[in-house]
Amino acid sequence: MSNFLRREADSFFFRRRVPAPLQARLGQTEIYRSLKTTVRRTARARAAHLFIATEKLFWMLEEEDDEFPLTDDDIRVAVRRWLDTPPWRQRLKVVDEMSPGGLRAYHETLPDTLLKMSADEGVSYGDNLSQEANAALDHSDYFDVRSGERLRRTASALQRQLREYVDHRMETVFGQETVATATVQTVAPAAAPEPAANMTKLSSYIKDWQKDIIAGYNHNKGLGDETTDQYLKTVQMFISLTGDLPVGKITFDTAAEFRELVLQMPATHGKGATGSPKKELARARADKTLPRVTMKTAKRHFSGMNSLWKWLTFKKHVPTTLQPFSGHSFPGTKSKKSARDDWSREDLQRLFTSREYRDAPDSSALHWLPLISLHSGMRLEEICRLRPGIDITGKDGMPCFDVTARNGWDPKTEAGTRIIPIHSWLIQHGFMDFVKQQRARGAEHLFSPELVLHKGKISSGFSREFSKLKIDLGVGSKTSFHSFRHSFRTVLESTDLKDSHIDAVMGHEGGGSEGRTYTKRVTTAKLKEVVEAFQPPLDLAFLASASANVPPPSPKVPVKKRKLTPPVLDANGRIVRRRNT
Repeated sequence: MSNFLRREADSFFFRRRVPAPLQARLGQTEIYRSLKTTVRRTARARAAHLFIATEKLFWMLEEEDDEFPLTDDDIRVAVRRWLDTPPWRQRLKVVDEMSPGGLRAYHETLPDTLLKMSADEGVSYGDNLSQEANAALDHSDYFDVRSGERLRRTASALQRQLREYVDHRMETVFGQETVATATVQTVAPAAAPEPAANMTKLSSYIKDWQKDIIAGYNHNKGLGDETTDQYLKTVQMFISLTGDLPVGKITFDTAAEFRELVLQMPATHGKGATGSPKKELARARADKTLPRVTMKTAKRHFSGMNSLWKWLTFKKHVPTTLQPFSGHSFPGTKSKKSARDDWSREDLQRLFTSREYRDAPDSSALHWLPLISLHSGMRLEEICRLRPGIDITGKDGMPCFDVTARNGWDPKTEAGTRIIPIHSWLIQHGFMDFVKQQRARGAEHLFSPELVLHKGKISSGFSREFSKLKIDLGVGSKTSFHSFRHSFRTVLESTDLKDSHIDAVMGHEGGGSEGRTYTKRVTTAKLKEVVEAFQPPLDLAFLASASANVPPPSPKVPVKKRKLTPPVLDANGRIVRRRNT
């Protein structure tokens, strides 16, 4: 077992080379894992478990290649079993219960509609088709879909069986002749020969793609400068690592190779002045101790490549059947509602009693932005976009924030357009006086000229500075500025208020189109009741006191930095303690 055990610095690693015939299938040449221990005995035990697991993996791949190839019949049975699961039976029941008129009108698009019904919100048709194909194979215990070849065959079989199901229903209702006519009309265009692969280099399309995603195309609104810049850097990294390939030659396997290369990159890539992607990759390979890019970052890079590929598909530069960047797995990246913490009483105390906050002028963004978000649940950019002369107004005799779309910016969702009465605590704290001052100065936005537009956002500079401040104060990594919004909602949910009324204040989508329509009709008085129901976890009355009476900031615990040296171990893995001489 010592052949697979490696010691680097003070930790042990498992390293085993993948047999050459299996490297293409597995997508890597070696298996390299940290054993997360400094004790040799523990490392040997963990390495033994990994050795057995890799033996089983290699055996499964070899067995599948030699004795159990996945045939078309295997895939057909897997798809049939998947369509017989309760969720799919419920969807297919829609076809069985359709009226003759509806069936005749929509029979051609029904297979695609059924697939769209299974998609999560925001997932594209191609991605969802790949996920359904993957699930069908998984349901029948066919796990190896890494090459993409099985995934494509399964996706085609799934589309075929859905078409057959709809055609069978048409035959039952209208007779065989009607179905035959519809089938001829549907299949005839497919007889045309496939066009030759587009041999134009990927780099040739970058300029036009960037122009369209900034301006918006296909009825989609344009992306912000920050997002388009990130997407551009991703495409440039793809070209640097895999070459400037013709778009017709970029396959699922090419994308899988890019995924593996990205995950080998150092975590510092793209942060500050770094070398080219190839040099950074070589540096990471030479130094195994460097932290690597996270799975979340790799997924973000694939979002950038998918953006380009959707544009290429829309412009008909590549066929719709070619979706190389869809269907890849990024374990551990699914968002969780608990991803951010609320602001605790202790963390609010750290912030509002800190020297940095106390020294900030009463008219500064640092003074007001946390207070406004905490007492309204508004997003950071929503507050920064407020225009003192337009968006802070009176409605039904109450001062309100009017969050609405304007040239160059609109709220995150349709429900984001809303009226939010201003909390009485903010008014008592002098917020309306601050608004009057900004109006008198002719300020375009609430915090002009302190905060300026940068890459499509006014809040970007403040967001970075606030993040540094809360880290310096010892606030947890899961607590961010957006957590003020979470805290606002958490407090309101502990009251007897209706969720629909809370949604109306928060700008959350609530329960479908009927729910959204209802929230638009909530009276200003009811919205005011919701806002006033919020009481922060920390009594902020001390902020109205003279600075001399404000409690001192919580002391920061000094961290003594020391050089870490690896422990000296004996043959049994025990630490050798040296006596002082």
